[in-house]
Amino acid sequence: MRMLRVAICLVASATSAIAQSHTLVALSHSDHTVNEVDPVSGKILHKFTAVDQPHEGVASPDGKTFYAAVPNGPHVVVLETTGFTEIGRIESPFFKSSRANGSASPHGVALTGDGSKLYVGLENADIPGIVVYDTKTNKVLRKIDVVLRGGHFLAIQPGTDKLYYPMRDDNRVLVIDTKTDAITKIVTVNGGPVGVGFAPNGDVWIHCDGDGSVAVIDGKRDSLVATLKNLGQGAGRMAVSRDGKWAASTHGTSQDVALINAATREVAATIKLGRGPAFPVFSPDGSKLYAMNVGEGDVAVIDTKSMTVVARHKVGSDPFGGGILIRK
Repeated sequence: MRMLRVAICLVASATSAIAQSHTLVALSHSDHTVNEVDPVSGKILHKFTAVDQPHEGVASPDGKTFYAAVPNGPHVVVLETTGFTEIGRIESPFFKSSRANGSASPHGVALTGDGSKLYVGLENADIPGIVVYDTKTNKVLRKIDVVLRGGHFLAIQPGTDKLYYPMRDDNRVLVIDTKTDAITKIVTVNGGPVGVGFAPNGDVWIHCDGDGSVAVIDGKRDSLVATLKNLGQGAGRMAVSRDGKWAASTHGTSQDVALINAATREVAATIKLGRGPAFPVFSPDGSKLYAMNVGEGDVAVIDTKSMTVVARHKVGSDPFGGGILIRK
């Protein structure tokens, strides 16, 4: 299939995003769907059915294109968002492995601010690493070997274009300069680091699966500056609102999300969500927190002012990954 030339990033800037309307994108495992959802009514606006479990995704700044990683494909599917139809696939020998089912498990995906490079984490490669894909030439540029095990989710910091790649099995977070694709720092973060969220002041928030803690890294120095303990139990992910007011850390075992005052680094509320909370996603203005729920098969809508669940939207069979889609 022909690959489109697109520029990728969730938003051009926090200011412009806040002023725009948005929809949700929820990736559901067992029914293999990528869903665009109206966050107010819960209506499924568009749906794409993949060949296997879509896991994580990222959208273009104009909202016209969406990339979804399909670990068992193994490939990354490229969707146009007018009707959520497939317009191409990213495939590579790097996505193959001699481990497990033969897939290197292309998992986490992230894009540079100008949308020129897409980064795809390989969780189960023979040598773990990241594939770098040029979105303008539609070619795989290289594979960055990271050696360390346990990389699930990766994200690129707005403004700096630094990539943060937590290694759950090795208790470290890799920092990569996307201009050179060189590893510039390795930050020790105990507790099984997985999720990543970025605050506008440069702080990098890390959710840890193992002990329910959240680590805060100073993004200017790339050093650990705080650890918040005992926030919950079980696997989850991390998000920070674009205004820098809130951080959110989900927990699958304790079935909740910790809503954290990002300025004071204190938990403002622990909100029960039911079975399997996964990706948390803030609305552009920070007034709502959307939490994917694998076990409940829905998306919980949390009002950050009242700190309560105000709606639940049925989406697919077991939504895990999620994001915001903004059309310009």
